[in-house]
Amino acid sequence: MRHTYECKELYKDRSKTIERVFADLKEKHGLRWTTLRGIEKVSMQAMLVCACFNLKKMANWMWKKGQNGPGKGKNFFVFIKYLSKMLVKILKPHFSFFEKWGLSTVCIIIYLLKKIE
Repeated sequence: MRHTYECKELYKDRSKTIERVFADLKEKHGLRWTTLRGIEKVSMQAMLVCACFNLKKMANWMWKKGQNGPGKGKNFFVFIKYLSKMLVKILKPHFSFFEKWGLSTVCIIIYLLKKIE
């Protein structure tokens, strides 16, 4: 089945989409290795990095959509402000844990929100 023409075409598309996501997560978001110990901590790190990656994709999508529609990007900034406030509420009790990650997406968003307030 995998040697059929249809499957080979699907695999070509996969290398452009799915494999690119894994490469970005490893190279740009620090999932190549971890300094954490224990399956719970590593799982938490991976889930948060993936959530931030998805939020960045969503923010980019909203930005592009807002540039062409009415309001010219207003929705994007409203989304970022709301997202930042929610992240601070959720992550503030655990901030010392996230400081170990350096300049991850989560830490940058929290830092920017503190500058805005």
